Amino acid sequence: MNFQMSYGEISEEEIPKILEQWQIQFKNLHIKKHAKHIFTHIEWNMVVYEIEVKNKNEIWTWITEKQMEKEYPLPTAFKKLLAKEK
Repeated sequence: MNFQMSYGEISEEEIPKILEQWQIQFKNLHIKKHAKHIFTHIEWNMVVYEIEVKNKNEIWTWITEKQMEKEYPLPTAFKKLLAKEK
């Protein structure tokens, strides 16, 4: 799972172009869910995409879910997204 930040919306049709720029080939792509996180003064509307990749290139650091939970600090909004997955 990668939490790519973007201001504004990225459509499902734009994702393959972004993945190509990142040199990631994918098998499947779909919207998994929509979520909202509200700060005291800002509202994040998030879209979670599930992407099955063909290759794990050397450009990115590929980790397991367990590694992400234990070794990488995440913002609260992202932790809540992960918690809902279980």
